[in-house]
Amino acid sequence: MHLGRLARYIWLLGFDALYETDCEDARIAAIAATESRIVLTRDKGLLKREAVMRGYWLRRTAPREQLAEVVRALDLKGKFQPFTRCMECNGALAVVAKEDVAERLPPKIRAAFDDFGRCTGCDRVYWAGSHYDRMRELIAAL
Repeated sequence: MHLGRLARYIWLLGFDALYETDCEDARIAAIAATESRIVLTRDKGLLKREAVMRGYWLRRTAPREQLAEVVRALDLKGKFQPFTRCMECNGALAVVAKEDVAERLPPKIRAAFDDFGRCTGCDRVYWAGSHYDRMRELIAAL
């Protein structure tokens, strides 16, 4: 089972997390060892690899429940830095002037919003639109 939605939720909270759709267990273990990362997985076999020093087996299958589980298991509450990472690539978000992204905005967004962020990795533009309130509610529930 892929954990892409969980990865995006982790990024939403401001934590760095690697996620690739086609990554073999050996590569995951090697990256975890080299970069001192915690492996989150639904695959118990992956956690048994010698290279995996720190890992957590997710019991839940629903992404929002997995996020709550990870927050509890890794004691992340109080360490959130929401809306600081890109929900597409995990890159850092930087505040950007409206005039620097105005040509990329839909007309209604350009008229309604003044504050924007841009991913330093993939260049995606963000604003506090309709999804923002729902994401804040998700964070508050944690």
